Amino acid sequence: MNAFQDFQDALEDTFPSLSFFSDLDWDTITQEYIATHESAPQDIEEFVFGFPLFLQDKAAKEECPPYLFELAYFELMENELLNSEFDFPASSGYHLNPTLRFLSFEFDISQMMEEAAKGRHQIISRSHILCLYHHPENGPQQTDMKPEHLETLQKLEDGPVELSIELSQAKKEVFNELIDLGLILKVI
Repeated sequence: MNAFQDFQDALEDTFPSLSFFSDLDWDTITQEYIATHESAPQDIEEFVFGFPLFLQDKAAKEECPPYLFELAYFELMENELLNSEFDFPASSGYHLNPTLRFLSFEFDISQMMEEAAKGRHQIISRSHILCLYHHPENGPQQTDMKPEHLETLQKLEDGPVELSIELSQAKKEVFNELIDLGLILKVI
């Protein structure tokens, strides 16, 4: 098997839905992507990680549909969560889940994937921020982020918060919702 085929197979394995949502000639797209590298790519993982940006550039030039690069970023992050091992915090306190991946989308990729699984191919526009993450007990998850979620998570960016933190009732509700979702981890 030649190197080109290895790279093409890696792209197909990582981004299986792209051909489902577009009639682009993926052999040509793959060849074009390989040609953007000054030398033959050495690392398949690095090669795969650059592909969504390549599609984003193509979309900016109106050479492919704009939702394809969002779909590619979604599948890349989903793949990363499925194929990685994670070390969750052990010290006492409230911690950000270290697996959080935020994606700012103009299309509802999750809903598009659900509809496609039912045989309905729809392009659904909806501006939102999607969080993909690995729940310590329930595995890969995703949730739409509300402004109050993002604001609360931002307070934990600099490190864990003591278990004795005092919060207003409204903030406590949001905090507890994020704990229930697994975005904030409570370690006793």
